[in-house]
Amino acid sequence: MGTTLKRAGMILLVSGVVAVVANTVHPRRIPWVQSWSNHVEARAREAGVRVMPLSVALEARARFVDARPREEFERGRIPAALSVPLGEWEDAFALLADLVESNGPMVLYCGNRDCDDALLLALEIQTFGGTNLFLYSDGFEAWEEHGGPVER
Repeated sequence: MGTTLKRAGMILLVSGVVAVVANTVHPRRIPWVQSWSNHVEARAREAGVRVMPLSVALEARARFVDARPREEFERGRIPAALSVPLGEWEDAFALLADLVESNGPMVLYCGNRDCDDALLLALEIQTFGGTNLFLYSDGFEAWEEHGGPVER
């Protein structure tokens, strides 16, 4: 029994060392420490989706698209926002296609800064030619908290 535990420990130790070395030399290594506070915004910028802060979103003259689940949308939303839950975006394809064709600005949002549904929806819209896309990354929670108008 003792020998088996020693062998298992050695295997784990060697595996750990190999993993550390591989990660260190790999061109796309995983960082050991990383701030996740702005991970959605960083991914948006990498994908070419512009990020819109709350102060600009409150004044924006654009079509808002809510990527939250329909139940959350029905409890409250940015006025005149379209409900296009990420899991149902294909059902709204015709509507989204019209918006993409018009090339008017679309501001996509979801619940809060940790939610990436709006970003994932923006990436889907990009694949169909959408270019005038913005991610309002603070989400509906911040919108409501900072006195933005709410439609119920």
